[in-house]
Order: sequence, then C-alpha cells, then structure tokens
Amino acid sequence: MAQLHYDAYHAPSQAGQGAPEPLRLGVLVNVVGAILSVALLAGVGVWSYRLMVRDVAGVPVIRALEGPVRVSPSDPGGRQAAYQGLSVNAVAAEGTAGEAADRIALAPAPVDLADEDRPAAPSREAGPDGARDEPSTEPPTQAPTEAPAEAIEASLTLDDLDVVAATEPGVARSLIPPRRPRDGAPVQTAAAGNAGAADDGRDAEAEALLAELATRMAPARHIDIDPTTLTPGTRLVQLGAYDTEAEAREAWNDLASRFDAHMDGRGRVIESATSGGRTFYRLRAHGFDGEPEARRFCSVLLAENADCIPVLIR
Repeated sequence: MAQLHYDAYHAPSQAGQGAPEPLRLGVLVNVVGAILSVALLAGVGVWSYRLMVRDVAGVPVIRALEGPVRVSPSDPGGRQAAYQGLSVNAVAAEGTAGEAADRIALAPAPVDLADEDRPAAPSREAGPDGARDEPSTEPPTQAPTEAPAEAIEASLTLDDLDVVAATEPGVARSLIPPRRPRDGAPVQTAAAGNAGAADDGRDAEAEALLAELATRMAPARHIDIDPTTLTPGTRLVQLGAYDTEAEAREAWNDLASRFDAHMDGRGRVIESATSGGRTFYRLRAHGFDGEPEARRFCSVLLAENADCIPVLIR
C-alpha cells in the first residue's frame, strides 16, 4: 500500500486575522445611535413638559389695589340739579299737574352773564400819527337848507311845456324796427299805450310805415334748401321726423329759439320720405364743414334732451 504524505499539501494561510476590525466599527455605530436616541427622547420629554406648564406659568398676575372695592357715597341722594323740586316739573314727569303745594315761591331769576363776561366797548380808531380820535366838542354844522320843492313846482306851469297828443304819428309807436324771426317773416307789432286805449286810437299809417321799414332794413335770409340740390358727401344733421311739413317748420323755430347761437347760419332742409305706405318729413340742418363739427353740434343739442343725429348724403 502506498504511503500518503499528508505534509505535502500546502498549509492554508490565516486570512481571518483582520476580521475583528469591522466588528469594532459596528459596535461603535450602535453605541452612538443609542446615545442619540436617548438624547432625542430626553429632548422630546423636556419640550412636552414645558409645553404643558407654559399656560399655567405664563399667566400675568395683576396686583390688587389696596382698600375696599366698592365705597358707598357720603351723600346717597346725589347733587341736586337747578330748579329741581318745583311743581311745574311734575307736568313733564308725570303728565298731570301735582297736588297743591303748601308753600308757593317764585322761580329763581335766570342766569345772567357776569361783568367780566360781557363784550367790551369798541375802542376808538387810531389816527395816522397813532393818536386816538377824541370826541369833538364843537357843535355840528347844519347843512344848508334847500329851497322848498313847492316853490320850484310853482314856477313851472303848463304853458311852458309842449303837450303832444298820443294820437299823433310817432308818439304811440316807437320807430325802432321790431325783431324778426329766423324764417324771414316780420313780427306783428303789438299796440303800445294804456290797457284801456281804444282800437281807433292807433295810427294805421304809422304801423304800415314801420312794417315796411322793418322789412326793408332786415336782410333777406333764405334758410330753406332744396334737398335735390345737395351733392353726395354733404354733411347734415337730422333733427327729427314729423307727419307734416308744418310740424317740421314749427320744430325748427322752436330749436332756433332754444339754441340761438348754434342755429345761426344753418340751412333748413325738409325732405319728404315714404316708409310702409306712410309719408313723413325729415327735418335736417345744413352748414357743417365736416363730421367733427356736426358731432360737436349734436353734443350740444343732446345735452338739452333734443334729438340730433349726424348724417352723410350718399
């Protein structure tokens, strides 16, 4: 039998000699973790305890005042007001008059201002040199008397005056021409004079002369414009639509009296139109340079609740 040599095998090296080093590191980590856990638990416990006792320990304490809390007044009835206890006050307090009083006394006098509370006398005005004006001791000078009015009236007699009868031409009527409306028709002049004057006291010849003079002096103004003569692109302003032409003219006169300064120089255009078998008349104003002027004109009328719409002829 062959002999085995056990010693021929190589002896294994002892590589486990460094194993205790990782074991020491793990123990150190466990110890540190345990210490931190204990510290955390201790901190949470202290924080919880302080949280519970904070409400009790943090309440401020107010020191009480010395002496009794309530003291009864020395005079329980209080101070008496003025005019208290009079019988006349029973009417306002109870609604009816009280019983007859045993003693009757007059009410005290009303309260008056003291001498120091009264307004001081106005001081005299100082002169230019600082001296105050003293009251003059000289007697006042009387103004010269005028002649009596009766003497002046007596010197005037009716013989010195020229009396003109009211029926004479030019006396009952003024030569100033009457005002004319915008449509060119002269205004009928009303008779002047007293309310009780008779119609036969008027001078028909003078009235006719005045009417003719007013017609000649007034400039001829033709405010009516034919709608067919308007060219495309003309700026107009529509003031309303009416059933008849007379209503349109009356509305124009009304607007002319209300907006005298703005309607001056504007032309009147009355155009008939038909819609749904119904004929109506459009009232429009002419004489605008462009759209801005027409819109400014309408803004003035709309502010006074008057109808106004800018339109353009196409």
